[in-house]
Amino acid sequence: MFLRILGVFLLASPAFWGQEAPLFDLEAAEVYLEAEKEGSRIFRFSVKNAGTVTAPAESYRVFFKVNGKMMSFDTKTDAIEPGQTIVYTAPEKIPARQPGKKLKYRLIIHTKDANAGNNKRKGEIILY
Repeated sequence: MFLRILGVFLLASPAFWGQEAPLFDLEAAEVYLEAEKEGSRIFRFSVKNAGTVTAPAESYRVFFKVNGKMMSFDTKTDAIEPGQTIVYTAPEKIPARQPGKKLKYRLIIHTKDANAGNNKRKGEIILY
């Protein structure tokens, strides 16, 4: 019985089939709304490689939504070295003078990396 269970685990292992898990680990690191400029604001968000090897160019895609609306997406992505952070800017501007308006955001990184648990970030910003 023990050998049967061990065999199942070994056959299910990616290393057994020659497919090792990637050693890069992209993290949806930070989202912030810049201060008001000329009556509008813009979102900036960052992606960090928390892994030990370089994330190859175009090995990931970055999507950013606000209140369910796609604000930015990047499919032609650059390589990210271990420890490096890349800051993206959403091209759409948010009108600034909307006191009390809630902006619910979602930053999503689509990739196959070492830790899928940190590939998403969501939150809420209330305008003042």
